[in-house]
Amino acid sequence: MLKKPVVDEICRDEIRDFLLELVRREYANLPADARCRRKDLCEAILACNKETGERAKLRREVCDEVRNWKAQAEQIAALERLGFTVIKGKKHYKLRWRDSGYFTALSTSPSDLRSGANSVADTVSLFF
Repeated sequence: MLKKPVVDEICRDEIRDFLLELVRREYANLPADARCRRKDLCEAILACNKETGERAKLRREVCDEVRNWKAQAEQIAALERLGFTVIKGKKHYKLRWRDSGYFTALSTSPSDLRSGANSVADTVSLFF
């Protein structure tokens, strides 16, 4: 129904799942007792389209590694297996999706109790 844009997807059906997520959010923000065209459209779109779950799965796996970030070799290897490039600097690691221009920084020695949660928020908003 929609034309697919020319943009690299980070996982299978990323664009499709992203659009369905937006429709699901819109539907969730509508009052439960509301009867309106927008609600009917959301219900119809969601009823005949199912997410593959690949995007959500990738986001969960990345967030699990970033949330408990200790800059350990296993964590770096896990992120690289998921498709990220991890580059060590003096005080931070750069987490980049393949060769894209998108990257975020992860501390080489996180000490703040909120650093994991903050890194997850930054990662999700940038890549997902």
